[in-house]
Amino acid sequence: MVVEGVVVGMAGPVVEVSRTGEAARGREAWPDTLRVVVIAGVIVMHAATAYVVDVGWYYEERTSSEAWQVALTVPAFLGGLFALGPLFFVAGWLSAPSLARRGPDDFAAGRLLRLGVPLVVFTFLIDPVADYVGHHAQGQPGSLLDFLVNRTGARDTGPMWFVAVILVFSIGYAAWRHWRPVIRERVAPGAWDLVVAIGAIALLSFLVWQWSSLADGSWYNLKWAQWPQGGVLFLLGIWAGERSWLDTWPRRTAARLGWVALGALAVLLGLAGYGLASDDVGVIVGSANLPTFLFAWCDGAIAVAGGLWLVATLRRRRPPASWWRSAAARSSYATYVVHPLVLVALMVLIRDWAVAPETKLLVVAPLGVLVAYASGFALTRLPGVRRLL
Repeated sequence: MVVEGVVVGMAGPVVEVSRTGEAARGREAWPDTLRVVVIAGVIVMHAATAYVVDVGWYYEERTSSEAWQVALTVPAFLGGLFALGPLFFVAGWLSAPSLARRGPDDFAAGRLLRLGVPLVVFTFLIDPVADYVGHHAQGQPGSLLDFLVNRTGARDTGPMWFVAVILVFSIGYAAWRHWRPVIRERVAPGAWDLVVAIGAIALLSFLVWQWSSLADGSWYNLKWAQWPQGGVLFLLGIWAGERSWLDTWPRRTAARLGWVALGALAVLLGLAGYGLASDDVGVIVGSANLPTFLFAWCDGAIAVAGGLWLVATLRRRRPPASWWRSAAARSSYATYVVHPLVLVALMVLIRDWAVAPETKLLVVAPLGVLVAYASGFALTRLPGVRRLL
């Protein structure tokens, strides 16, 4: 089925959206596959931060094995930088037809409900409870009430920073389309358009990193340093959603993007090694110097070229339908919301197990994925929660 030049009237300007391929975007398999794989990877990475990788988590048992630290720190570092990037693209890609169908006001209200309410519940309930359970298991002071009312000062958005950023971008998109209609030629981006996107990420990131680098903490863990990457990818997703240019991409274009991303990754790892060798991470991600500037360009190239290569690759694959795949896709958002509490509970349950932390990681990581997805699926069965998650 081909639908082109669909004009949707709404309260405000008229928005023109063209779509080639399936009439209903939600029926395409690749966004669900992407969400399930990325969120499973996030769960594994967060399990690693509890046992191996030197990044703060609600509960911690640090390994003394340097080999494990070296083996997992680089993948965790790359995952933290780029894993959520494709989801920003998908969020923009799905937002375009949703806004065209519902109108900017209803679209914004829906995003406030589905993103804002879980964000508030996590920040003011799940995060402090997970903090309390983890701290209590490690013998640290503080009652549950102390954490709930934030007497400890530890409250933040945790991994839900991603949801907070998507909410801000979505409201901004709705406001823009309320005042400005989409009346443009429906064309796929050329090479220079993607270079501009890469450059936008690089320049904006370089500027933001002078104020809040990737190595710094941020207010309520909102990760300002990653907003430029997420914002540009969200805009690219909107562009793709409003013009349907994913459907016209030849396979060779995706392959070239893959090589660009691979080359940028090699340079980025070299810069990261330089930073570690000089024992100054700030020289890479927080200084007004050439290495930081090159790092920012690599960040943009990997995010744009690598993200689009991944999307194109997944779109070519059409996995057979199965109930578990549908259930995992349906519950992926709920899984993301509750996975910190699930992981902390599992970690506390086996804290007295007399084995090395890396052995516990090998147990908690896969079990955490399964239990978190099962918990997320159970939540989506609840009548009131189903509308939110």
